[in-house]
Amino acid sequence: MSATTRRGFILFGALVVITAVFCIWLPFFALPKAGFGVGIPWITLPTDVLKGNVLPSFLGSDFTNSMTALIVVDVLLLLIGLTVRRALAGWAPDRFVPRGLTNGIEMLVEFWYNTARNVLGEHTRRVVPLATTVFMFVIVGNLINLIPGFETVGVIACAEPGVVGYPLKGSGPFLDVSGASLKDRAGITAKKPDTEACEAKYNGTNGQPDYRAPKTIALEQRGELHAPGGDTGTKTGTATTGEGAGTTNGAASTGNPTNTGSGAGSTGGTANAQEAAGKTELFNVIPFFRGLATDLNMTLALAIIVFIAVQVWGIQSLGGAYFYKFINIPALGNLARKPMGVMDFVVGLVDIVSELSRLISLSFRLLGNVFAGSVLLAVMTFLVAGVLPVAFYGLELFAGAIQAYVFAILTVMYASQAVFAHHSDDEHDTEHEAAAAHAPSPAPQPVDVP
Repeated sequence: MSATTRRGFILFGALVVITAVFCIWLPFFALPKAGFGVGIPWITLPTDVLKGNVLPSFLGSDFTNSMTALIVVDVLLLLIGLTVRRALAGWAPDRFVPRGLTNGIEMLVEFWYNTARNVLGEHTRRVVPLATTVFMFVIVGNLINLIPGFETVGVIACAEPGVVGYPLKGSGPFLDVSGASLKDRAGITAKKPDTEACEAKYNGTNGQPDYRAPKTIALEQRGELHAPGGDTGTKTGTATTGEGAGTTNGAASTGNPTNTGSGAGSTGGTANAQEAAGKTELFNVIPFFRGLATDLNMTLALAIIVFIAVQVWGIQSLGGAYFYKFINIPALGNLARKPMGVMDFVVGLVDIVSELSRLISLSFRLLGNVFAGSVLLAVMTFLVAGVLPVAFYGLELFAGAIQAYVFAILTVMYASQAVFAHHSDDEHDTEHEAAAAHAPSPAPQPVDVP
């Protein structure tokens, strides 16, 4: 056996050992026995209403954790803009030398300007600001979602019916996720009586912390539910509590969207015993933040902004003739000369459907890719909570940048289709005839006489 082959076997054996330790033994045996376990992720497409509505309702809608993510993204973009503006202040435009962040922003703007100029020509300066803003907004929203802790800190609340929950660890604000096997750490699916029992006890009265589900608090604040201690509390107030959830200290609750927690209290077997005995005060975690593009409201709103901007650019460039793209009046007026012009009219009507379909394609493409990435990370962390999920973080880093680029480049392409007129064949023939009529006559060529 050659020395190269021996080194290969040694490196392969070391890789196997490292994988076994960090991807199997540590997450599935050592940490759960020490009271630190990763719970099964509870995946839901609708965003979560923050417990107690951290901010008042906005236009009749409850404040969700995607709205807090939107605030963070907006603040970051404003700070970037102010930093660049401050760097530009005090310098003459022809003497300014960009450095650091300013240099990066200049490269980004220059990239999008050159990209858009290839298809927009003189209309480039009109479109580039929005395309660049869309790119920065989407990529910042996608990248901060990958920061450790962004979706892993929140408030503990009573698990709603049908949601997987866990008991509390003693009196601390942590979920009790114990047990070395997946079954032990899979939690218990809450039923309606479980939720009612939990909310009846932890309703913020008599010195108890308010651990009710966020939707319950939101309904109560809108006057659509009885106050704590009302009919719901009387109905379920006699429910017994589970071991490890008897007392709480009301401290700020932390956790993550995959229902992780720590504690050396009850094990998975104890949780199963509680379930059998009906002692199922179950809790899960409502994160403070959630990936911005995993909320259809945001992706649809962004698509509507781009859609309206494209129509405005088309009208500014072509005037009223822009609407002939959709309702081709000239084609109808020219039916005597070109009966097949009726097809141009029908194609214009089809373009209306195509234009509206952009709202769906833009919004659902971004939502689907980013939400699928979040699900992938949550599932892989639960299954192999070691080194391996790092590779998927790299994949999502790339996918987040690609989705931002796709959204911005489609903005440019849609603008290019709107700002330039689309002529029919007859119009092209007329233009060619007019050009030939106004073209100067060719100069006479000398003739060779033999």
